[in-house]
Amino acid sequence: MLLFFEKVIHLTDNSGVNAGRVGFSHSSFVKGGVCVNQEKYNEIHRAICGRVEALGYECAGFEAVSENGMNVVRVYLEMPGGIDTGDCEIVSRDVGEYLDTVEEYLPDRYFLEISSPGVERPLFVIEDYRRFAGNEAEISLKKGGRKVRGVIAGTPSDAEVTVGTKDGGVTVALADIKRAHLVYVPERGQKKTFKKIPKKKK
Repeated sequence: MLLFFEKVIHLTDNSGVNAGRVGFSHSSFVKGGVCVNQEKYNEIHRAICGRVEALGYECAGFEAVSENGMNVVRVYLEMPGGIDTGDCEIVSRDVGEYLDTVEEYLPDRYFLEISSPGVERPLFVIEDYRRFAGNEAEISLKKGGRKVRGVIAGTPSDAEVTVGTKDGGVTVALADIKRAHLVYVPERGQKKTFKKIPKKKK
């Protein structure tokens, strides 16, 4: 059974209006039209994950996206036995304090969300691709909406990942990736089962 927990933390300013800051994507931050490079993204990613892990949790990564007109900073959290609302509140307070120290890279308002990554875990930094080498993944590229799907075969450098597809190996620069995640593949021999409903006797 897959259990999924998600909690949205709404931050407020002194006026009582939901407030916060966000504005970075998989590989870059955007502030006032100025993009911050992959190195800065990695720095902030590692800082957030370091704080999460110092609290005793595993950080599966983080992202900032615009969804339904709202800016969302999402931190993916894991621990044996799952997470609950108390865990989310602990992490949200600590991460929120850190985000205040890098506010120059973030727009004016956001929602901070703490979430489990699920079986199709998102991939963010080079360490993720190294950790899950041999697993199947789907990568969406920034240009042209192209997608690459295959087995993570390796990382030729700290800025590239190679995926083995049915047409051969494809090497992609992290800076060209819009979004990436693992692909859930059922174990060999595993089949969907359905409960047989007995017919009613006439």
